[in-house]
Order: sequence, then structure tokens, then C-alpha cells
Amino acid sequence: MNRPVILTALAVGAAAATLALAGCGSSDDAATTAASTTATTSTSAAVPIGCVGSEQTCTAKVPLGGGAAARTVQIALTGTNMGEPTTTVAPEYEGAYNITNTAFTTGGSVYEFMLDAVESIPDGVNLEMTFTQKM
Repeated sequence: MNRPVILTALAVGAAAATLALAGCGSSDDAATTAASTTATTSTSAAVPIGCVGSEQTCTAKVPLGGGAAARTVQIALTGTNMGEPTTTVAPEYEGAYNITNTAFTTGGSVYEFMLDAVESIPDGVNLEMTFTQKM
């Protein structure tokens, strides 16, 4: 899944549309359109990744392919009393990603973090995150 690439393509397309429209109206119209496009693109919320399993344990697969730069990731958990996850990734990609700013939100039903991953990771590589109910 290449969401960063798709979002970039949308942003580029929107910017091109703004430039094309710039000659059609006043410069105020083009500036308003550009500001509106920038605000929409930069404030898009992360789409939660589903965690598959039961209320006691679940696993989420976070795509690493194509890399990530300060991407906000949200995982929709199956329970609200989960502990910090254990992570699994193919050995050749250990150290090729970094997770920061971890937090349980929405009453503990969502796990959110910032992801950085090197761009050379091929499509299809996932970081598996397993959550288990706290005792």
C-alpha cells in the first residue's frame, strides 16, 4: 500500500489544478484555492489500520513499503486494556524503521505513533504489531 505516494500525487494534481485556474480568475481566487488545498492536504487524519484478533490479543500489519517520513499511524484495537505491542519484521528490515510518539488514545481503543522508514523498503513488507491484554 503506497498511501504516501497517492497523497503526494493528489497534492501535485491539486497544485497543478490551482496553477491552471490561476489565469481564469483574480489572483485572490487562486490564492484562496491554494490555501484551501494546502489546508485539506496537510490536515488529513490517518486512516486506522485494523487489528485482527480477539479482545485479549490482536495483530496489526503496518505497511513499510516505499518508506515513510513522520507518518502518523493509528491502529484500531480490539480491546481497551492492551499493553505496548511486540513488533516483528523480516530480519533484513530491522533498524530500517523508527517508531516515536507512541500513545493510546480514544479511551485506549486506538494506538497512535509516528513512523519513519527508509524509502528502499519494497512493497509488501509489513511491520507486525501484536497487542495483548494487560493482566
